[in-house]
This record gives sequence, structure tokens and C-alpha cells, in this order.
Amino acid sequence: MNYEFTLTLDSDAYKIVVDGNSVLVNGQPFVVGFDPESGQVLVDGVPYDLTLDPQAEEILIAGIAHSITVEGLEEEKAGPKAAGPAVVSEGAVTAIMPGKIIRLLVAEGDEVAEGDVVCILEAMKMENELKAPRAGTVAALYVEPGRDVEAGTVLAEIE
Repeated sequence: MNYEFTLTLDSDAYKIVVDGNSVLVNGQPFVVGFDPESGQVLVDGVPYDLTLDPQAEEILIAGIAHSITVEGLEEEKAGPKAAGPAVVSEGAVTAIMPGKIIRLLVAEGDEVAEGDVVCILEAMKMENELKAPRAGTVAALYVEPGRDVEAGTVLAEIE
């Protein structure tokens, strides 16, 4: 999805354009992602500890409080999205961050063991193996190679 908005951090305003995991800040490109193991935000591969409190209009960056406001956050024309269900089941394989599906390693009807690699998600120039959360049968695949996905998108269902 594409977004465009103005973010004011303390008293400095920044024009932000987001396209997948590519972000332009005042016209300068950055690759942004999330490391679910550490809970850190990665900006061009550099980890940052961030805590956002929208009610307080405050963000903690490495433990230091900054005021933050966002204006004009509107969803622009979105490209095709994966057609996974809105409710995530116990057997769902989901995208851990925004990226592109580059390989499917299973087909519908295949038997998988817990931990088997279902697909490969490319994000921030790294290949991430997305694994079956449980043993069972691949009941549905909602993506194909080359599809861009958002974080949390359901990619496959294991029953």
C-alpha cells in the first residue's frame, strides 16, 4: 500500500511517502522493516528501539521521549493484495513484515510438519523462511511468487 503524510517529530516536519517497505523521507529513500525477534524497527538495516503511544502523541526512541504528530495520513491507490482471510487461524502462515513472496515450497493438499518452510518472503534484501506453525495439510494458498504483501497478511492455511 502507498501512504503519504507529514510527520512532525519534536518541532521538525518531514514529508513521508511509504511504498511497501520503501520509505521516502523528504525525498531521501530508506528501507524500513521490523525484527519480530528483537521487537526493533530496522532502518536501512540499523536497529532502533521504538515505543509509540498515540494517545500521548509521544514516541520513545532508545528510551528518549519525543513529541510526534501525523497529518494527512490517507491511503493512496493500493496495488493488488493477497486475498487471505481477515481472521487469522491457528494454522495460518502470515507475513512477518512487508515484502515480496519469491518462492512457494508447498502446494495445496501437501502434507507438512510443524516448522517446514512454506514460502520465502524477500524483505530488506533478505530472504525470510516462513514456516508451518503446525503439522497438517496445506488447505489454502493465498499468494503466488512475485506478489507484494503487507505485514500480517495470511499467506497460507494449514489444517
